[in-house]
Amino acid sequence: MMGKARGLLNHLTVIFGIMFLVFLVLDQFNPMMNFVDNGISRWLLAAFCICGISRSILCWRNNER
Repeated sequence: MMGKARGLLNHLTVIFGIMFLVFLVLDQFNPMMNFVDNGISRWLLAAFCICGISRSILCWRNNER
């Protein structure tokens, strides 16, 4: 079970990270689209932060064993 959760968190973290890099590039080319400063992006950023923190905690717990 923990292996599947760890794999899912790894994939979600990479996906969210790539999404925000794309959002930042698109926002530089067309700031009127407002990719970075809207409600959906805020929720996605929160999910990205939660995935990153969860992944760090799982890694830390695994290193203690």
